Amino acid sequence: MNQQNSSRLVKIITLLVCTSGVAWFSFSLLSKYQQIQQFKQADNLLSKEEYDLAITAYDRLLAANVDRGHLIWINRGYAFLGLNQYQQMLQSCSTATLIEPDAALAWNCQGKALYYLGQHQKALEAFKQAITRNSKEATFWLNKARVLSELQEYKKAIADSEQAIKLIKQSNVKDKSMSNSLAIALNQKGQNLLKIEQYRKSLAAFEQSLKNSPDYLSAQQGKGIALYELGKYDQAISIFAEILQRKNLTKEQKAMSLLYKGVSLCQTKKNIAAEQAFQKVLALTTDSQGQKIAQKGCGIQ
Repeated sequence: MNQQNSSRLVKIITLLVCTSGVAWFSFSLLSKYQQIQQFKQADNLLSKEEYDLAITAYDRLLAANVDRGHLIWINRGYAFLGLNQYQQMLQSCSTATLIEPDAALAWNCQGKALYYLGQHQKALEAFKQAITRNSKEATFWLNKARVLSELQEYKKAIADSEQAIKLIKQSNVKDKSMSNSLAIALNQKGQNLLKIEQYRKSLAAFEQSLKNSPDYLSAQQGKGIALYELGKYDQAISIFAEILQRKNLTKEQKAMSLLYKGVSLCQTKKNIAAEQAFQKVLALTTDSQGQKIAQKGCGIQ
């Protein structure tokens, strides 16, 4: 082969190699783009609460062995949470921790699954793992506080709620989501302060919570209970009367508010109104303690 032909052959081979590389690279980019779009579509289904469809979409991504596998397993877990299928959620979230042991979100996901399964001690350990990997995420501290409360470790729960409040306040986000997060953390703190009978501090926490989210039912109920325990019965009656004006309350929520309204009315010597409240409680609740209080009425005093 002469030098001219050899040079031409080298050019052809080089061109083929380059062209092949460009084609492969373009295919790779297209595949990556498709994966990202499919991932977004699956997450969109999750956000729309179309949980069955979301799970199918995540399974399709997992079958294709795409990147970010641990995130797919995490989101798949939350789809199962939406269906109240906690064992399947646990399996999915635990797989995420195996794939990416340093992923704080995976441990938080596992902790939530364990919490809903009633395995509080294991849930606590999972949330601790999440915090070890990312101590700046307020949600992890709130979840840990919630479990500690279930384990009746109220003072520790208060400390973790305070840490969450501190982190939320330090964040650069200044929008409704921050106000809602702060309201949740303050309410959680207040609920645990109620448990250890620190009623003035709990009242302050609930009032701060309501400043951030005025319609927050749990904080409103907590405020009413704190006022009752502090002997501020007229204010408590007003709070529970306001709650009872809400639409879409569950039977148990109505019963609890009526019960506290009733005992507060007893304390202000408004026995007839109290009796009317107690009769409604008996018609609404199957809770034995609530029924016992309602049956005794103002005589319980």
